Amino acid sequence: MRESDFIMSQTYLPGDTRQRIQDLIKNRKITQAELAEKVGLSNSALSRYLQGGTKNLGDGYIIRIAKYFEVSTDFLLGETDIPDRKNYDIEELGLSAESAKLLYTGKVDASVLNQLIEHPRFPQLLLLLARYRDETMIAGINAMNQVMNFSRSFIIGQAKLHPEDAEAAGEAAKALQLLSTPSVAADTNAIQTLFMQIARDIKKNAESIAEEKQKATAEVLNRLRENLTKDGEAVDLSKLTAEDLTAAVIKTISEAGVPEEMLSSLGISFLDLLNALKEPDHDE
Repeated sequence: MRESDFIMSQTYLPGDTRQRIQDLIKNRKITQAELAEKVGLSNSALSRYLQGGTKNLGDGYIIRIAKYFEVSTDFLLGETDIPDRKNYDIEELGLSAESAKLLYTGKVDASVLNQLIEHPRFPQLLLLLARYRDETMIAGINAMNQVMNFSRSFIIGQAKLHPEDAEAAGEAAKALQLLSTPSVAADTNAIQTLFMQIARDIKKNAESIAEEKQKATAEVLNRLRENLTKDGEAVDLSKLTAEDLTAAVIKTISEAGVPEEMLSSLGISFLDLLNALKEPDHDE
């Protein structure tokens, strides 16, 4: 898209390779010379290409520019208006071969995984898991517990020297004991709490989507009922012919925005299906 038309979204206006590169240069706020240096191209050669002095830039440079801007080559070539790359190497994503295999074979539900990864608090969950794995948090809690135990011992020792303060010292010692936390429990509690919060958010989002689908289905059914109505009166379903039902269904589908060229073949297939369902089974 051109500079005046640029919108901070994931879709650009249609354009050729020159326009794509110019848009990306402006969007990323770098100079033409900086881009040329990053991809190993002379500034004069890049300038001639962007100004139309030469027709081709070369596939190698197209790939380098796409990698530098982290966009797809299809986007640079004008085949799509969405810059996001769809294909990544396993190494780029940091996945193990086994993880990629689980995703590719469908043994891991990619839609659920997407919702989990895209949740705004997922990075925080990963941080807690990493700390738990590396025991850095455990070491910190253990150090805190040592301080609490030392303080508790000191208070008890002072109480022995000053019996008049024994009751207050005992209460303080109990409070410090309560502040001591088993290190593993502290980690797992934080992880479990955050994970369950993310899980609830995913469930809530799924319920919202399901509700929207139910509303859409109800609207379609209402349209179908209206299309089965003649002169303000509902059609007697016992007298409804396959042709009448097919006509109503096709009309309802067309109102939903299905392309006209698909309706004819769809209508024939639907009518054939209804007629097949009406035919008696002659098998013994």
